[in-house]
Amino acid sequence: MEIRKFRRKYDLELIPAAYEGIINGTLVWDALIGKPKLDHPGMPNHILNAFVDADLISMDDYNSMYQEFSNIKMLKANLAESKVDIEIDLSNEIGYPQIGDLTQSLNLTSTKKFSFGDLTVKVLSDPMRIELDSLIENLKENKWKDYDSKIRRVFMITELYYGSIKILLDKNLESNIDVKLAELNLGIKNKTKVHKNIEYTFESANVPFAMRIEAVKSFNG
Repeated sequence: MEIRKFRRKYDLELIPAAYEGIINGTLVWDALIGKPKLDHPGMPNHILNAFVDADLISMDDYNSMYQEFSNIKMLKANLAESKVDIEIDLSNEIGYPQIGDLTQSLNLTSTKKFSFGDLTVKVLSDPMRIELDSLIENLKENKWKDYDSKIRRVFMITELYYGSIKILLDKNLESNIDVKLAELNLGIKNKTKVHKNIEYTFESANVPFAMRIEAVKSFNG
């Protein structure tokens, strides 16, 4: 239920596990049914693999296009809010590096909020979308019977969101928290005290925490 709340608020999907190698074009399964899955037995894990399997692109094309997908430039995220808040219960579900270490070492009853700040995003460019649209239409026209039972359940990542982790705590816990964080060696970027609260900001692990996905069946470049 919490993932649905996040979806409604931000129009994004939380990534359910930490995948450092995840890139745009990665396929996501059953995203509207429950927790999104980044793999599905017997099916490709990236849209380009499906094109190779359907003989729509060569391996040389695949390698060239995969490099383009992998090297998309990081941009400042243009979201309405400068920080994305994650409810404490939900933070345990996404498997993000650092959050697991933090939640195991800190008393979560004293944790007021997890957030992702300094938001950045990797977005499929318009030329990429147009090329994908053409290939998907070709796939549906010539290989639809092979994929019909599966393609209606698959989504494609078109935006990936990154950010540094922020955690808000009671300021009275500062000394105890500092000792624990020093033991974890998580790389504190900043520490800010405001009235009764203290907020720690940790270095970004360059792992996406959220994604925008679009249904492959109805994808429009």
